[in-house]
Amino acid sequence: MPSVDISDLSRANIYKLLVGSVIPRPIAWVSCAAADGTRNIAPFSFFNVVSSFPPMLAVSIDKTKTSGQEQKDTLRYITETEEFVVNIATVDLLEPLVTSSLEFPSAVDEFEVTGLTPAPSVTVTPPRILEAPVSFECTLHTVVDLGESMLVIGKALHAHFHPDLLDENFSMRVERLRPVGRMPGPTFCTELNRVSRAPSPPKCGQDEFPVPPWATAETRPR
Repeated sequence: MPSVDISDLSRANIYKLLVGSVIPRPIAWVSCAAADGTRNIAPFSFFNVVSSFPPMLAVSIDKTKTSGQEQKDTLRYITETEEFVVNIATVDLLEPLVTSSLEFPSAVDEFEVTGLTPAPSVTVTPPRILEAPVSFECTLHTVVDLGESMLVIGKALHAHFHPDLLDENFSMRVERLRPVGRMPGPTFCTELNRVSRAPSPPKCGQDEFPVPPWATAETRPR
C-alpha cells in the first residue's frame, strides 16, 4: 500500500487527500448576525457533534476569505456576539445552500439573496432558517486557533425540528430528514445505503461484553 509523508505534499494535495477521504461530511448551515444586526448565512463541512452532554457542536472556519485579506463574516460575527445557529440542510434546499457558500460583501444579507426565511430564535439573537427541518441555537463555548482556521465550539441551548422527523423513542427518521452531505469537489450526497451491523463478542476468553449505546435502541439515553 502506498504511503506518503504529508509534510511533503503541497497544500492543494493535502486538502484533496483529506476531503476526498473523509466523506461524506455533514454540513453546518450557520446563520449568525453582527452586533449591528447584519445577517449572514454560510455552509461549512468541517463540522460535527463533539459532545452530547453537555451538547456541543464544532465548526471549523477559515480565518480569511479566499482573497486572504478579509476575515470571514461568520467567524467575525460569532466572535463578536458569541451566538449562532446551526441549521441542517436537505436535498430540497441544495440550491440556496450552494448560493450561500459564495463570498458576498459583508453588507449583503444572505437571507435576501437566497430567498430563505429568517425565523426568530428562542435563546439567541441570530435568526434560524425557517425552511431547515432541524436547527440548533448555540452560544460560543470555545474558539481554538488551528493556524489558518479556527475551530468554533458552541453549546446547543435550544433545538427546533419538524414534528414528523422524530419517532416515539425520540430517534431521528433519517429517511424523512434527507440531509445533504459533502463529497469531493462540487458534489454532494443525499442518501447513502445504510448497513445495520451490531458488534459480535470477540473470542478472547471473556463470556460477556457490554453493548455500546449506539448498537441498540434499548440502551440509548432518554
